[in-house]
Amino acid sequence: MFAVFAKSISCAILCGAWTSIFLHRVDACPPPQSRIEDRINKPETPQKKRPPKVPKRTVWNLDGGVFFSTTDGHLPNGACFRLSGEVNDPKFFDGLRRIDTDDGSTYTLHDKIITAFPNELLVTLHLLDFPCTLNLKDASVRPPLTREIMSTLHLNFLWKDGIATRPVESSKRTAASARRLAPYATDVVDELTPRFEWNFAFTVASDGVPLTHNLVVIIETQDHKIAARTAARL
Repeated sequence: MFAVFAKSISCAILCGAWTSIFLHRVDACPPPQSRIEDRINKPETPQKKRPPKVPKRTVWNLDGGVFFSTTDGHLPNGACFRLSGEVNDPKFFDGLRRIDTDDGSTYTLHDKIITAFPNELLVTLHLLDFPCTLNLKDASVRPPLTREIMSTLHLNFLWKDGIATRPVESSKRTAASARRLAPYATDVVDELTPRFEWNFAFTVASDGVPLTHNLVVIIETQDHKIAARTAARL
């Protein structure tokens, strides 16, 4: 009797459990069709628009001309010098601007776009009698830049576009001077070899030359060895 009753109870419990599990699964899992409808009707989240990228823009003021890169020169006899200079033309450079962007460089003169140099440029060069090394332990005596040595040097002007170079059509020296440098040891100035700074001025033909070209200066010795080289870029 107890076994029959227990069997009936266990059967009822199991049947009820299976029924509740089945009903729970049916209620918890909606039909697939309702899930599809929920996806379709779900409003899309609006995406934030990124601000437009502002192009990089740099403006260079070229008032007063442009400078050559300062460089050191060496001669076979042991003399050394420092070369510097500038390219100028007041009527052309005053108000000249270079604008660099991601697309390249453009030049404006009083807000007007230009692409070429004027007919002629003024070039000034400075050669300073300079130590071959700044090491104070170097006690070697180097010869000075004398007038005789300077007269043996050759100066060349070139236009450079990328890696291609070509000589300028014409150039003319308009001025030359030498200024004696004051030594640090003023009490023995009469015993020291005089040293000078040499200054030169030239006119260089530049009619129709694109502003993107660099003006290159090369100083050569008598045997055509390069003693110094520098360039000016707008």
